[in-house]
Amino acid sequence: MKIKFYGLLHLSEDDSSPTNVSVKDFRDKIAVYVNCAINLSNSLQLRNVEFTLLTNKKDVVEEIVQSNCQTLKVKEIPFRTKVPHGIKFYSAHFKLDAFRYLSSLNDDYVGLCDLDMVCINNFPHCFSNNVKQKIPMFYDISDQVIPAYGHEAIIRDLESIHCLESEGRWSGGEFISGSPEFFLTLTKEVDSIYNNYISNLDNLHHVGDEPATSAALEIIRKKGTYIADAGTLGIVGRFWSAKILHPQKPFDYFKQCFLLHLPSDKRFLADMARGKTMELSEFTKAYCNYRKSSNSTIIKFKKVTRQIVKMFMPNHLSSSRGL
Repeated sequence: MKIKFYGLLHLSEDDSSPTNVSVKDFRDKIAVYVNCAINLSNSLQLRNVEFTLLTNKKDVVEEIVQSNCQTLKVKEIPFRTKVPHGIKFYSAHFKLDAFRYLSSLNDDYVGLCDLDMVCINNFPHCFSNNVKQKIPMFYDISDQVIPAYGHEAIIRDLESIHCLESEGRWSGGEFISGSPEFFLTLTKEVDSIYNNYISNLDNLHHVGDEPATSAALEIIRKKGTYIADAGTLGIVGRFWSAKILHPQKPFDYFKQCFLLHLPSDKRFLADMARGKTMELSEFTKAYCNYRKSSNSTIIKFKKVTRQIVKMFMPNHLSSSRGL
């Protein structure tokens, strides 16, 4: 039994959400995400795993793919989720339509993952076992959001959406997998609470697909379905090279993962699509060099900024502020 992976790229100029990457314009933003998808697809193909990009504008995506002389399997699907315009992470909400699409497939087991991920290891034995048994999986990031926002805030958010007593576990939006039957159940539960989510937008610590998905997964667990955590199993890991609000394991820990999520390094992943797909040792070396180069640039920028500030600030102020 094999797993098929899917990713989502919903294109809308209404989406002005932060992307954890500096882009010139909307076209550049699309190119970054498409190239990330190409890199992810190539890295999965190296392990004989099929990947398909789901989108609302297949022609736009394929134009970029062809201009880069690359290949990528692309599927245009319908989107019907009603999302308020101007909301943060506007396009992320349409993952709910990706769930709906996955629920309609005839495959045995499927997974949905974010595009700013890369496959860096062979298929883990525990993952194979879960696929054989059709055990659904999600990425529990409670240890990341609770230190940042507080457990009470997470519990409050979930209870406001599903109106049940909550244990306060939060799902990361970058990975979820299971049989089409599981995604059908997930879709039904999300549909049943989506209006509650919309009604509580102004009070939530985070918006997007994560709140409704986290709440729906808790409902499913309460009804007796076991859902494995891909994070503790080493299948998925998220590493931030930017400033964060939670304790983070060193990068060496994440080198064991099957799928590595690098949300603040989209440009690096997009650039990788232009070269050959790397094995773990090559990838690690390239990524570490990239981080060193980025850190060096930031340090130089800060030094120059301090020098400029000192030039225009009165001596008594610059000395008192330690500039």
